[in-house]
Amino acid sequence: MAKQSVLVEGVSKKFSYSLKSALKYGLMDSARRLVGKGKDHALRSGEFWALDNVSFALNPGDALGIMGINGSGKTTLLRILNGTYSPDKGKVTLRGRIGALIAAGAGFSPMLTGRENVFISGALLGMNPSEIRCKFDEIVGFADLKEFIDMPVRNYSSGMSVRLGFAIAVIGTPEILLIDEVLAVGDLSFQKKCFERIHKLKDAGTTILLVSHSPGAVWSVCNKGLVLHRGLTEGIIPVEDACKSYDHFNLLERSKGNGQATQDNLPTEYGGSRGGTGDVFVTSLEVLDSSFKATKEVEYGKPFHLRLHLDVKKTLCNGIVRIQIDAEINKAIAVIDSYEQHRSLLTFEPGKYVVDIEFNHPNLRPGVYEFCPSIVDKTLGIHLFYQYGMASLAFTHPRDMLFYAESRASVHLQASYHVHPVVSQRP
Repeated sequence: MAKQSVLVEGVSKKFSYSLKSALKYGLMDSARRLVGKGKDHALRSGEFWALDNVSFALNPGDALGIMGINGSGKTTLLRILNGTYSPDKGKVTLRGRIGALIAAGAGFSPMLTGRENVFISGALLGMNPSEIRCKFDEIVGFADLKEFIDMPVRNYSSGMSVRLGFAIAVIGTPEILLIDEVLAVGDLSFQKKCFERIHKLKDAGTTILLVSHSPGAVWSVCNKGLVLHRGLTEGIIPVEDACKSYDHFNLLERSKGNGQATQDNLPTEYGGSRGGTGDVFVTSLEVLDSSFKATKEVEYGKPFHLRLHLDVKKTLCNGIVRIQIDAEINKAIAVIDSYEQHRSLLTFEPGKYVVDIEFNHPNLRPGVYEFCPSIVDKTLGIHLFYQYGMASLAFTHPRDMLFYAESRASVHLQASYHVHPVVSQRP
């Protein structure tokens, strides 16, 4: 049985919130090491765990997609694996030559040429000079930098630096390959070449760890997933579950921070996020699940309700209650209008009311959506009240399906694909 190529056992890493405390604790730890006490593993004032007791193991040929929202500890984990950081607790065991691409131009000397950096970086990866010379033309050809290889790296664009760094990392045929999000810097043709090379290395037995914010990239390359959230992880899970879990955390993060209305200083002109005549107010808008419990998230396809609380100041005889639904990128992807739904107008006497709107079969793709209520009078043609982004709801992935094709799309349409071979007719 082949030995595990990557073994991470209870790894934790802490950082300070400020430079002052980082310098203070750094000096204290140095003093402790001088007297043979080692690091202080306890969390001190002004510190936080960037990684907290992370453990997993990978075999040769495994491809692990590491996902998490910004600040979750992904790059910190890769830097520990690469030896840039040392863990405060735990142990990392790597078996084999490591190729790493963690930041655009990382490890390059900006004053030296691309040619000189190829030899230096190759040596740092464990290649001897003759091996580098044999692979030099292949590295330059892969990076498509033949005309610029003798130019100082400081004059390279970020895309050029990424291309050269990736070429060096993968041409050396590493046993372990660490890749951060930097692949997104290259153009589409280079990204295609990178993914083809990654698959080739994977098939040859290279262990791959890919950090990415793109579920599509992780799903296409990896057979395992690891989701980090605030330095914590539940360990390795199937890659589709990891994509959905990451999307879940991302949706919750993006759905934070929507407010309710107050009745003070309601603008009486269009152009702002809120306004109206003041005859009617939507004082609050609740998002409820199928059991009428307040919620911030609903699984794709599951029913939900909107509950509007109205404060009617003046009699309204020809009322229309309308909800505009905005996606994160596209506005007004749908409008729910009481007159369009029931072909009748609503009457309200002065007082307080509750209006429930039931959505039985929503087909909104996973994402965060905002609800913008408005009250209009058919005979006036103006808004008595409107407010954008009054409430929001995150639609999460269903348990049995992964949405990955296009993050900008909002609506999922059921369709059937039928493939028919074309039979050529002989003359």
